[in-house]
Amino acid sequence: MPNRVSSPFTTDPRAEMPAPSGPHKYGALYKNIAVYPELGLFRRFGPYWAKKLHDDTSEFVARLEDVNRQLARVPELGEGTILDWPLWLVRERCPPGNDRYNELYQAWREYDESLMKYGETLCMSQQVMDLPRQNVYFTKYLAEFCPPNFKAVFENDRFMPTGEDAEIYQDLSETKDTCAWSDMLQNDYLTMRYIYCSKWIEKHILTRLRRRSKAKEPEDTQIRTGLRYSLMVAVMDIASCLIASILLVASVVALAWGRSMVVQTAIVAIFGVVFALLLKLMAGKIKRGEVFGATAAFYAVAVVFLVSMSKDCGCR
Repeated sequence: MPNRVSSPFTTDPRAEMPAPSGPHKYGALYKNIAVYPELGLFRRFGPYWAKKLHDDTSEFVARLEDVNRQLARVPELGEGTILDWPLWLVRERCPPGNDRYNELYQAWREYDESLMKYGETLCMSQQVMDLPRQNVYFTKYLAEFCPPNFKAVFENDRFMPTGEDAEIYQDLSETKDTCAWSDMLQNDYLTMRYIYCSKWIEKHILTRLRRRSKAKEPEDTQIRTGLRYSLMVAVMDIASCLIASILLVASVVALAWGRSMVVQTAIVAIFGVVFALLLKLMAGKIKRGEVFGATAAFYAVAVVFLVSMSKDCGCR
């Protein structure tokens, strides 16, 4: 994450930005949301979007019946619905500007407008409902916007920027009707544990390291206080590569140590299960097919090594 305003991954998230003045100054909150869109918490209003879609549906059906009724009244067109009559053919048989066909073209325009309105509502509501849920980390972090450095976001059981009940924006359940602009790039279990521990790491490890190196640096050097989210993800990516390599090497060593075929088969089975569980644990939102494919590849390598060992023993 960029380090322009107070980072969510710091020991004191209020250390970099002064408290705004005035009774209703929430500029610091909105500046943080602009840099970290994961922090912005908004309401979906899902039930109202659903009602709006149904209202637009009934409106379109009414306009469709109206235009079909007008088409049936025109002798030049005869029987059929709007699907049976291309617009160019209607204009050819019923020239626009003729007062006889004013009601027909008025009904046609209202039909077009209601169809477009329904489509816009459908697409917009789909985009709104596809917005990600806010990560619990950021929901809790939002409550840290409070005096003396920030204007209080939650005060007197109200969410001050909108004046609504605070419970709406503090609900951590899966059924909450709120969303964020974007989600974390990596939100697997281990990365999130790392993020939750980042403040402890900052306080007990990085701060001490900076104190030791501070005397060697010029006084005007700005020391970055906080762990970048990109750094956390990079560390977990490297850890994943190391763990996968270590697990494969450990399985090979264990196979070389095992003497009987039964023991070696059990070793392959155990390490394969551990590999699959670690894959799901560290990879986050991975598809079942990908887990199956990676686990099958791990078993294939182990079995090939096991077969080659058996052949070598047989030759000897």
